[in-house]
Amino acid sequence: MSEAVAGLARDLFLLDAHIETAVRTDTAGALALLENENFDAVALDLHLPADGPAFLAAVARRFPGIIRLVIADDPAAPAFASAAHLAHGLLPRPCDAGTLYDVLQDTVGTLRRRRDPALTAAVTSILALPQSPAMRRELLGLLADDDVRVDQIEDGVQRNPAIAAKLLQIANSAYYGPRGTVSSVGEAVSMLGLDTVRGIVTSAHLFEALPAGAPMGDIWSHCVATAVMVRRVAWHVRASAAVNRAAFTAALLHDVGKIVMLHAHGEGYAKLRQLPPPRRPFWQEEECLFGHHHGVAGALLLELWGLPASVVEAVALHHTPHRTPENTLAPLALVHIANALVHGEMPAPAVEARLDSAFLQHLLLPAQIDLWQAALTAED
Repeated sequence: MSEAVAGLARDLFLLDAHIETAVRTDTAGALALLENENFDAVALDLHLPADGPAFLAAVARRFPGIIRLVIADDPAAPAFASAAHLAHGLLPRPCDAGTLYDVLQDTVGTLRRRRDPALTAAVTSILALPQSPAMRRELLGLLADDDVRVDQIEDGVQRNPAIAAKLLQIANSAYYGPRGTVSSVGEAVSMLGLDTVRGIVTSAHLFEALPAGAPMGDIWSHCVATAVMVRRVAWHVRASAAVNRAAFTAALLHDVGKIVMLHAHGEGYAKLRQLPPPRRPFWQEEECLFGHHHGVAGALLLELWGLPASVVEAVALHHTPHRTPENTLAPLALVHIANALVHGEMPAPAVEARLDSAFLQHLLLPAQIDLWQAALTAED
């Protein structure tokens, strides 16, 4: 076993001589090495050592900025779900050096492109997104039924953005194929299978402690409402099925960056959220004070987790779609419209989003919010 791991490290060096590796087969030795040396990532073979999940938990707690990868071969194994929650990425066993190299390039490279230490530290430290106990109980009730159908599970997960994000992260890991290819909850549930989904949902590591000042119920309710609105917008503009699916996922996760911002900026961000509604959109206040807004923060987390580029872009730019180089009807446009419409139903002083008329006109879509409201909120 250790020979195979050593061989993987050797092959990785042959691919790129700039990569420095070290192999340890015991938890104490590995943690001591991390304590004394600077490493960007840790790759754990679940067959070595026996207490792999405990080791990952210790790395996450003591060295939150290090990328955590897991090499596994059996999703039914008891340690698989626990390790999946503690890892930034899963890889198949046996794992070749090319696959490991590609994942390292994706994950480490994603963080190196950002120059904000607080933001990158927050993103790597997040194991899972916090959620409401009521959402979890509802989904666990479905999963306890041996006769439950896949479409029922899909529907339950789609009402639970935190679990949707985790399942999409795992489905987009190298363990299941090329990263960044699974864009919908339905695809993720079908790919993972009900037994693995049950294991992930019931894992003790699923729930992150709520950051101080995080109104999770409001954030997730808004995300679900925006995802529902995306489907109506998609029908209205005759979007393709692929664009519709990716847009729904992006809408479901478009505000995860508010959780990342709370992790990254703590009390300063919590205080900003408690101030009276500003004259300009809230995302502009974020950008002014912190150098980035919650869309960018959420996109960084989802990119690290391996979600498709179209979903990441829609999350990053849902307030600023004019910053995209694309000029096609992509998920970004649908999420931008749906988010503005849902926010438009709030009292005027609390509105956080507005339609970018110039962007929508560029796509030859109507930009008058009253026309969109009339068309999309009419009774069926």
